Amino acid sequence: MLTNLFRIISPRLTFALIFIFCASSIGYAFYSQIYNGAQPCPLCIAQRIIYGFLGLLSLIALINNCKGFGNRIYGILLLAIALFGVKTAYHHVWLQSLPPDQWPASCGMPLDILFKKIPLSGFINTILSGTAECAMVNWKVFGFSGPLLSMWGYVLVAVGAFYVLIQRRPKQRLY
Repeated sequence: MLTNLFRIISPRLTFALIFIFCASSIGYAFYSQIYNGAQPCPLCIAQRIIYGFLGLLSLIALINNCKGFGNRIYGILLLAIALFGVKTAYHHVWLQSLPPDQWPASCGMPLDILFKKIPLSGFINTILSGTAECAMVNWKVFGFSGPLLSMWGYVLVAVGAFYVLIQRRPKQRLY
C-alpha cells in the first residue's frame, strides 16, 4: 500500500504542497499580525523570511519541472534551508523556555534603525541570536506557541524535501 502512495505522490506534487504550505504559513502570520495585533519579534521575521525562501524555491522547482538530477538539487536546497529553519525556530522555542531573569538583553532599537546603524553581518547576528522580545510568548495557535508550530512546519518541509531526494520513479523505455 505504501508503494502505491509513493507512485502517486510525484516530486512535482511535493513541490506544490510545500509551496502551498509555505504561502499559507506566511499568510496566517500576516493575518495574525494585522487582525490579531501580534507584533513579530526579530526571530519571527527571520522565520517568515525562511518560509519565503522555501516557498519561492519550491515554486521555481514546480515551474521548472525537472527530472532526476534537477529534482535532487532542488531537494537538497530545500532540505538545507528547512533544517536552518528548524535550527532558528528551535532557538526561538528555547528562548521562550527560559525564565525571565535569563532572557537576553534587548537591543533597544527598532529593526529599521538597527539595520542602518550596524553592518549587515552584525545585523543578521543580532536577529538570529534573539532579543528579550523573542523570549515572550505573545500569541498561541491551538495552545502552542507560534515558534513551536513553525519548527514543526519546517520539519514537515524537510520531510517533503527528503522524500524528493529518496523517491525513485520507474524508468520508462523509449522504443
